[in-house]
Amino acid sequence: MKYFIVSDFFIEDFVGGAALNDEEILKIFLKNGQDIEKIKSEEVSIDFLEKNSQAFYIVSNFLHIPEDSLEKLKTLNYLIYAHDYKFVRHMNPAAYEDFKVPEEDLIYVDFYQKSKAVICQSKLQERIHNENIKELNTINFSGNLWSEETLSLLESLSQKDKKPIVSVVKSRWPQKGVPEAISFCIEENYDYDLVYDDDYYRFLWKLSENQALAFYPLTPETCSRVTLECKMMNMKVFITKLVGASHEPWFEKHGVELINLMREKKNEIYDILLKISS
Repeated sequence: MKYFIVSDFFIEDFVGGAALNDEEILKIFLKNGQDIEKIKSEEVSIDFLEKNSQAFYIVSNFLHIPEDSLEKLKTLNYLIYAHDYKFVRHMNPAAYEDFKVPEEDLIYVDFYQKSKAVICQSKLQERIHNENIKELNTINFSGNLWSEETLSLLESLSQKDKKPIVSVVKSRWPQKGVPEAISFCIEENYDYDLVYDDDYYRFLWKLSENQALAFYPLTPETCSRVTLECKMMNMKVFITKLVGASHEPWFEKHGVELINLMREKKNEIYDILLKISS
């Protein structure tokens, strides 16, 4: 079978959590001899879909898919690998009590319903999807994907001596709650350091220099890669219940134990995706 991973951006465009995760799916499928390619959502034309009507589509971020192509895609075989909450008009279900989104603020509902499955990364994310969209086939993958190179680096950084400072990730996105994390550090009399670097590995190195992470997102994190990366590096994490990973049974793990669990997830996601597409 031919597979396509569809997304608005890939790691060639922007190195973010979704792009890094999608790149691992690509590598896992290639390693197992599958015929798979990436295609940017803006390039998913009606003509492309008609020429590849027998393919299976792993749809990641899809906001740039043309409207007519999105309608056509609903008639084909696809799943949604959910990195956020696109069924909410402003993508923040936390704006509503108990995450219950009013009907007038729901969008793309039939696109979710007609998918073979919606892959979620935590129980929290799965619950929010199921409470807002009826007749939805959700699967909680319960984790995220990292390259072996990154996991090896995290294992090495877990052994580092750390300073009694709390890391706060410097972000331009308001939903990441930077002022809220800083306020927490000030109220608790923790020294804190704003951490940022364009280079992913340098960023992890800077994070690992400190003993803890403060992360206070304003929207539900589907899993939160940075939270897990810090735990894998043997750092404490000060977070809220909006971090999806905190709802998983393995969340108390840290260091090498958590790293090895995420290594196993790479085989698990391949089996899940193959079963859905067969």
